[in-house]
Amino acid sequence: MPSPKQIVRYPSWLTAGIGGVVLLSLFTAVQSYRSADAYARAYQDPYMIQAQPERLREAVRYLPDKAVIGYLSDLPFDAVPGQSAHFGIMYALAPRLVTRSADSHEWVVGNFSHPLDYAAAGREHHLELVKDFGNGVVLFRRRPQ
Repeated sequence: MPSPKQIVRYPSWLTAGIGGVVLLSLFTAVQSYRSADAYARAYQDPYMIQAQPERLREAVRYLPDKAVIGYLSDLPFDAVPGQSAHFGIMYALAPRLVTRSADSHEWVVGNFSHPLDYAAAGREHHLELVKDFGNGVVLFRRRPQ
């Protein structure tokens, strides 16, 4: 014969406490979602990745379709803005492969955050300035040696 089931009764304060914790957890989850959604709507593209194809539209016309392109910038790659700028250029110039090196490729795209002497920056890497497209976008080509 099976043993009779025991009914366990918890104190009402414990049941109310657990219910309160569950309700507070649900409320916090909803608030967290709302906060994350508001932030995502306000800062949809903080590093302007989606703007890069338009910014590089003119430079793309000069570059061969299937080429490995070098990259030169004044932004250090070990910081988030420098990485984002490089990845934005990679996105805009696809299907071309953009490497971080400016020293070993025929074509090099320059992506600068501040105006400077672009020709001098290119000469440091044995590059010749092909065209300054404005807005920090510059195209270089390796000088024959």
